[in-house]
Amino acid sequence: MRDDPLNLSDNAGVGKQTGSSDGKAAASPGASGFYFIPPRHGGREVIHIRLLGQGGREVALLEKEMRASEHPSGSPYRWRVLWATFFSYLIDSYDLIVLAIAMPVLLKVLRISLAEGGLLGSATMIGAMAGSVVFGLLAENYGRRCALVLSLLWLGIGMGLVYLISTWGQWMVLRCFTGLAIGGLWGPCSALIAQHWAPIYRARAASFVYSSFAIGAVLAALVGRLVLTLDWRMLFLAGAGSIPLALVVAWLIPSGDAASKRERVRIGAIFGTGLTKTTILATLVSLCNLAGYWGVAYWIPTFLVRERGLTLSAMANFSLFMYVGMFVGFQIFGHLADRIGRRTAMMAAFLLVSFSVGVYIISHNPTFLFWWGAVVGIGVSGVAATIGAYYAELFPEHLRAYAGGFCWNMGRIGAVLAPYTIGYIGKIYGLETGLAITCVINLLGVVTLCFLPETLTKNA
Repeated sequence: MRDDPLNLSDNAGVGKQTGSSDGKAAASPGASGFYFIPPRHGGREVIHIRLLGQGGREVALLEKEMRASEHPSGSPYRWRVLWATFFSYLIDSYDLIVLAIAMPVLLKVLRISLAEGGLLGSATMIGAMAGSVVFGLLAENYGRRCALVLSLLWLGIGMGLVYLISTWGQWMVLRCFTGLAIGGLWGPCSALIAQHWAPIYRARAASFVYSSFAIGAVLAALVGRLVLTLDWRMLFLAGAGSIPLALVVAWLIPSGDAASKRERVRIGAIFGTGLTKTTILATLVSLCNLAGYWGVAYWIPTFLVRERGLTLSAMANFSLFMYVGMFVGFQIFGHLADRIGRRTAMMAAFLLVSFSVGVYIISHNPTFLFWWGAVVGIGVSGVAATIGAYYAELFPEHLRAYAGGFCWNMGRIGAVLAPYTIGYIGKIYGLETGLAITCVINLLGVVTLCFLPETLTKNA
């Protein structure tokens, strides 16, 4: 157990605590504070916290009743939180993917070039990066549930507004607006899972939640097949389902994460004493992961058709097959992370992606490479499956939503740069060389993790 189970030393400036085995505690004159935890009685423990100012003046007295967990896997609300965050991230991934599915139609309707179409995706990513800060600070200062519900409402409004715009400039603004919510969901989801699931089950819970990315992508493809020929805007309107979902999430997730009782978290908190190095390295891990994923997911289908002779009819099913592999991979690496460690599992995932993509470069059998897509899918999901639990334990509890969301979403820079960079290299040297770059990027992810600690052995 940590010496400071409530993070008082981080959140409220509490100094050295003293106490005795019978539950009594004392503070020396001028001490900044103390706490004590009486023995449990009847499955319940009461924690009294007294904060003292200069001269021993009492400035606050808080009493918090905490029920002992009814199950070793986490709080009594753990399953409600699991499903609330699962469906929240599912619709988040749906809203991220629909732009790519609708892009052929948007190019014609808006009469824009491929480059202008690509900028719509970039505007979404820029919004997501900003959203990690906006909603991260909301989560830490006003509550994780509040931030999650607000981001779902925001997302639904952004998706529904497609019926009111008609120009490329308006689309750029709207996608940036919607991107704020897309980036705002990840951090609160991660923090809520960490809050309600015990460390030994935390990676499995988080990986299950984030595996909804694969389901959201498949759902977007299916909805696209149904509505694109009728009214393409309905593809976006379906994303407005996040508005009623927000009401369900508000009901499922319990209130009272005591954000209002903590010292306000400011924008520079994740670069405070002792955290700058961790924040930068964690962001680089996300950058390597997202650059590697989007480089592979964006160019392997084209590579298989142009350079390995896979038919277009077979390619129509390849992405679906890879997403199935991703869903399975999320579960595999979630279990691995709870057994061998978060950092070790992510290293294994980075290495698996480098190896599996290397097979595409070496092999020339299109049928084998089609089925090998499942292995690639398992690999590319490995880091994303584990990183939510890892970030939640890597940073102090009062910064989990903000720090995790920031590091993950700032890594989207890799998602923006990788497809273009690999395509440019592929144009000059061939796509084999371009894909080899993704292998190097994943190996850099392994190197970066060497400078970060393992967290499974800690009680987050």
